[in-house]
Amino acid sequence: MTNSFNKVLAFTFVLGVGAGLAACASPGPTDNPVERNLTWDRYVGGDDIARSCAAGQPARYRLVYNARQDDQQRSYDISAQPDGGAMLEARVMGRGYLNKVLLTDPLAPWRGEQALYRLTPTEFDQLKTAVTATGFEAPAPEGLFLRGDTFYWTASACRDGQFHFHAWAWPSPEFDRMAVPLLKAVAPFDRTAEKPIEPYEVPLPPYSLLLERRGGQPFSPPHRYIVAKNGLRYSQGILFN
Repeated sequence: MTNSFNKVLAFTFVLGVGAGLAACASPGPTDNPVERNLTWDRYVGGDDIARSCAAGQPARYRLVYNARQDDQQRSYDISAQPDGGAMLEARVMGRGYLNKVLLTDPLAPWRGEQALYRLTPTEFDQLKTAVTATGFEAPAPEGLFLRGDTFYWTASACRDGQFHFHAWAWPSPEFDRMAVPLLKAVAPFDRTAEKPIEPYEVPLPPYSLLLERRGGQPFSPPHRYIVAKNGLRYSQGILFN
C-alpha cells in the first residue's frame, strides 16, 4: 500500500478502528481498506479459502495480480454456482483512485473498485482451462520470492475438498508464458473501469537496500512474501498455511 495510506492507517489505529486486526486471518474479499491492508498477505495466500475448504463445498478460485503494489493490485474471486456457472468478483486498487477523496468517506481512495459478473457454465469452463494452462496444477514453487515492487500472480483454489496454491514472479520464463494470456482470459469478465497494467521491465535493486533507512527516516519497503509448499509464508519464516 502507499505511504499516504499508511499515514491514514496509523491515524485509524489511534482511533481504535483497526485494533487487533493484524493477528486475524483474511476475511476474504473486502472493500474495507484498513482490514484489507492488515490481512492482505493472508488474502494473497488464500488463507480463508484453505481454512474453509472441505469435501462437498462448491469450487472456489482466487487470482491475485500485483502490478507494482503502489500502481495497481487486482483480484478475482470466483465461486462455482449450482447451474455449473460461477460468480466472479473483480477488485482493483491503485493510483487511479487517489483523487476520489470524499469528506464523508476519507478512506474512499483506498477502497478501489469492485464489480460482479455471472459466468455461464461455458465461460467458467473456459476460465478454468485458462488457469490450468498456466501450469497451476504443478506443485507450488516453494522458496520463490514475491516482491511488491514488481509483478507477480498468485492463484488459490478449493476443488473437490482439496486446497491448491501456485505463484509466478517476474522475471521468469514461467511468468512470461502465462502473465499476459491470463490477463486476456479474465478481461472479458472484468467489469471494473481501471484497465490492467501489463508487465514491463523494471529495475530491481537488492531488497536489502530497500530495508535501509532513507535520509535518517523510517521507510516502509514494498512487501515481500515467500512461497511455501502450499501457500505463503512471511520472509521471516512464519507459515500461513
